[in-house]
This record gives sequence, C-alpha cells and structure tokens, in this order.
Amino acid sequence: MTTFDPTSTATGTPLNAHTACPCCGERSAQVIANKDGKTGDALLTVSCNRCGLGRIDPLPSDQELADWYATQYRQAYKSAVQPALRHVLRAGRNAQWRWQWLCQNTDARWSDTDLRSQRSLDIGSSSGEFVYLLQTLGFQAKGIEPHAGYATYAQSMLGIPVNNSTLQQGLASETASSLDLISMFHVLEHLAEPVAALRTIGGKLKAKGLLYIEVPNATRLCSPDYMFFRAHTLYFTGPTLRHLLETAGFQLLAQSPDDSDNLSVVAQFVGGEGAESAAMAITDASHSLVTAHRARRWLPYLVQQLQDGQPLRKWRTRQEEKRSAAQYANGLALLDDLYGKKAA
Repeated sequence: MTTFDPTSTATGTPLNAHTACPCCGERSAQVIANKDGKTGDALLTVSCNRCGLGRIDPLPSDQELADWYATQYRQAYKSAVQPALRHVLRAGRNAQWRWQWLCQNTDARWSDTDLRSQRSLDIGSSSGEFVYLLQTLGFQAKGIEPHAGYATYAQSMLGIPVNNSTLQQGLASETASSLDLISMFHVLEHLAEPVAALRTIGGKLKAKGLLYIEVPNATRLCSPDYMFFRAHTLYFTGPTLRHLLETAGFQLLAQSPDDSDNLSVVAQFVGGEGAESAAMAITDASHSLVTAHRARRWLPYLVQQLQDGQPLRKWRTRQEEKRSAAQYANGLALLDDLYGKKAA
C-alpha cells in the first residue's frame, strides 16, 4: 500500500488515503476516479477497504464546505441563484412522490395521525417544495438551507420558515427530542462528518420520530464522467448507506431496492455506538463502486440510452415542464395548484 501518486491513479489502484474513512476510520482504499466529472479538474475519489464507502480524498473541512455551499454550489452546478419555474414544478412533483413513498413504507402511521401535531424539519430544503407540501398537509414544517438565494426564495415566495444556515448551525437551534420527522434529500452525500451529523440529528428526533433519507446510488448506470465531482464528498451503495446509519445508532425501518437510481431509507434513532466495530468484509472483488466505474464506457452507455429512448424522453419531459410551468405567474401559484391548496 502506497501514498497517493498522481501519476498512477487508475481505477482499482490501492493507496493509503490522506484522510480516514468518516464511517469506519480506515485509511487503506482503492482509487475509483481521478477527476471531477463536471469540470475535468483533478479530484481523487476512493473506496474504503474496510466498509466500502466512497469518498473524495482528502475530505474538506466543515468550514470549507459551508463557505462553498453558501455562495458557490448552485451557481457552479445549477447555474442559478434562485430556481426557474420549471425546476419548481419538477421539485414539487418529486416532493409529492417522496411523501407517497414515505406513507407507503411507514405502516400508514400518517393516516391515523393528526398531522397538525406533527413537527418536521427538511435539511437541505433547497427552494422549499417539500416543506411547503408538508405545511399544506398540516405539518408544523420548516427547513434548513445553506444557500442564501434559495433560502430567501423559500421565505419570500412560499412564506415558509427556512433557516439560512449550515446543517450544524441549524440543528443547534432545535430542541432535543422535539421533531417527528427529519428529511434529507440528496444531502448526506455532501457531508464530511456524516456519523457525527447523524447522531446530532438523532438527538433532535422524538422517541418514535423518523429520519427519511434519499441519496444517489453511486453504482447506477451513467456516463463515464458523470458520477464523481467535488460537490459530493460521499458515495453510497445500499449496503454502505445502511452500514453508516447503523454505525450512527439508527435502526432501519424501510428501504428502496439496492438497484434503484436513488436510494431511500427510513430509520429511527436508537442511540448507542451502533455497528461501529462491525466490518463489511470488503475484498478486492467486492469494491462495488470500483467495479461499477470500471464498467462505465461511452459506447455501451450511449447505445443503452438510445435503445431506451432516453434522449427523446428527456427532451419531451423538459418541453412539458416548460409548457406547464409557463402557465403560472410564480412558484407559489404553481405549487398551490399542484398540491391542490385552496386560496384563503
């Protein structure tokens, strides 16, 4: 095992990482990728030899992440300071789907509950569509969003309580054991210290409170250059996501299939040290992130996309979103119609 050599970074190369795995503390790893798929800049992504979690190396500090997300993330990767109407429509539809999935996978607990008594927090709430949906359903719902432009949009356009802060700052203002539901959609993969963050989140949940997480599946079919980039510090498979949650002291209640494009889980915090000492018996042959990345080639990917009709389907979806969104004066009117909310 050697220290990282920039001239020898082929997928599968063994190395000792600059920073330890944030789940199990192991430094030995294998190289997954060596560049940022969106910018082409040098960026090392590795797979942990002990638990299989993928991560960029070295990991940034919490302060470096906070500074970047507060001002640069959405401009750099989304080309936006505030959301376009078609993106509000897409996010609103995703919010409805996520609520439906939660209801289907939590033993219908919400159908027997007065939702007006339920308190929820959406971490990384973006432009606020999920928070607004839960408010429409009756929840005492609020969010945390580090990007100033998107937080301001949610506050001013939708009139919802969104704290423009980092995850750590926002959680510090929440009372212990006070929340019935905490949601994190495409947030966990942006953290540098996930175990500590999850334990803090667990402390804010009521005894039967739920944590609802969605992350990208890092083994899913995509182009060779798409998957790994600076904005994502961590990369998950179904097993590594579950292992991380168990390490942080959570018990899994429901999960999506491991071959889903996005991995969804619902969990309850039980405390303790979880499964921190449990290894996942990773071997050279079972680094699934390494195996998946080796298999990514442009020709097979493009052939598969054409066979599935993806280019035409994506084009039609974008056109439908533009036409549908253009009917509304603003995001509030769009969401009120989408969610069936009647004007007061």
